[in-house]
Amino acid sequence: MSRPHDDAALEELLGAFALDALEPTETAEVESLLARRPDLAREADCLVQTAAWLGATEAIAARPEMRDELFARARTRRPSEDGPARTYTASTERLGETLGSFDEGAFDVPTPNGLNARDLVVHLAAQESLLAQAVDRTVVPEIPDDEIDARTASFVARYRDASLDEVTDVWRRSVEEVAAWANDPATRRTTIPWIGLDMPRDNFLVARAFENWIHRDDLRRAQGEAPEAPPPAELHEMANLSMRTLPFALLVIDRGHPGKVARVVLTGPGGGEWQLSMGGRAAPEDAQPDVTLTANIVDWCLVTGERLEPGELDYAVDGDSDLAADLVAAAPTFATL
Repeated sequence: MSRPHDDAALEELLGAFALDALEPTETAEVESLLARRPDLAREADCLVQTAAWLGATEAIAARPEMRDELFARARTRRPSEDGPARTYTASTERLGETLGSFDEGAFDVPTPNGLNARDLVVHLAAQESLLAQAVDRTVVPEIPDDEIDARTASFVARYRDASLDEVTDVWRRSVEEVAAWANDPATRRTTIPWIGLDMPRDNFLVARAFENWIHRDDLRRAQGEAPEAPPPAELHEMANLSMRTLPFALLVIDRGHPGKVARVVLTGPGGGEWQLSMGGRAAPEDAQPDVTLTANIVDWCLVTGERLEPGELDYAVDGDSDLAADLVAAAPTFATL
């Protein structure tokens, strides 16, 4: 059975959908996407009508190899379907560039999580090496702590007199081990023990990419540089994970609403629409939402990453405003992943 596509990959299949050139499982995935995205449904309808018109005016028999050629070209134009691994790797590359040029004069600048900038780099090494340890690719065997605060404290003590290059080397070696693990196709359906939970591999990688972005911006600010949002496809992966965890987050903060359904629309590059249950059970696809919340995707992600206060989020509401306020209040729970 083929692996389900993400929404970005499915959008690339609209042309083949209009030509009726998809496998049945791919057709079902695209039809499900169109049911959620009226804008894409209109685009697909136009493509189908155009294909029908061309077929009626210039009908020709397609060559048997046409479908294989079509998808060969499509694969060269779109990124790998393994969005979570791609997102993780890209986030580490950008963070690595920042670490490689970090100004020692900014070491003592405080960051939002209470560490100074240098100790934040140590925290990154502690956390990434814990990831490697969690997937049986241990990099720092002399520090076995698996609770992140205790591990960070051990790393701060261990690397107190080390150069930043030495600390960054631990981080890089850990990234290489995690990336090698993630690039093994056998890991696609695995789970990883993390913060007391068995986290699906894809969620694990996207959550790590999310934190890489947040802490890279922390370090950029410490040097007086402007924050920088990830590319749209990666933002979408991060927002999608935040939406999948949001029903659970509502229950965690005791703001669950059994029977209520929310629709969240995130605007801007990488945005999208999500419909979710506010009471712990999956919402029927045809359920009418009790509230629709619309916000900018970068701002939403900054709230979920605890770099923008819920009260600072600019959002629009259609429906029950109290339900919308609960969605926003629950969003930062994602940061505990």
